[in-house]
Amino acid sequence: MNNLFRNYAKSFDELRDLEQDEVPRSLRLFNIRVRLALDIEIDFNNSFSFTKTKTVRDTYALLLQLMEAWNAYEALTHYVKEVSPNLLQNTVKSRVYKKSSIESACGAEYFECSLAWLRSESHMSTSFNKDFHNYLERIIEAEKLGKSIKKDAKSLQDYLNNGKLISGVELLSLIYAERNMYYHNGETAKMGMTYFNRKKLLCKYKELLFSFMFQMANFVINQQIEFSR
Repeated sequence: MNNLFRNYAKSFDELRDLEQDEVPRSLRLFNIRVRLALDIEIDFNNSFSFTKTKTVRDTYALLLQLMEAWNAYEALTHYVKEVSPNLLQNTVKSRVYKKSSIESACGAEYFECSLAWLRSESHMSTSFNKDFHNYLERIIEAEKLGKSIKKDAKSLQDYLNNGKLISGVELLSLIYAERNMYYHNGETAKMGMTYFNRKKLLCKYKELLFSFMFQMANFVINQQIEFSR
């Protein structure tokens, strides 16, 4: 991820120099939000919260970091919508990028790697497999989540159970579901899983979301650099 951030930061600085510090406000806001999400550190003093073990504390910290990362993801989509044709119209936020744009940006590999990790964890750990399927059922049955998110959760079930071919973008829908259920449903960090398995899943989500964001940001910014030359 460090290399991806360095590539992004280099492209951002190059565009800023070309535009004589007049980069769009939407890009400046993304730059602020993504750096905050990367740099945030969260701790608990256990005076009020039910976070008595390190695993529980780490899980909550990861969830809060993931929420900040999603806010940065949404900030990026505002910029991309403003300057390029890489987004789809009238679709769920987790599926807003065109397939062709993801492929051109070499973003698909992050989804493929995450799917491979998920399959491996599910096959190697009965505990993780059970937890993850319970987690998917919770998302599918959540009343306040949209049909598209639930459809993607079902597709992931079919991927793990029946080998259904999917792109992996469905994982972004699960992260979006995390955001909605945390903010609107009052869900805790556990989401029906053991904290041990939940921590592993959130780590993978965080890695995927940041990697995809930086890859897409770098792709779109480099497009704008070419236009500005």
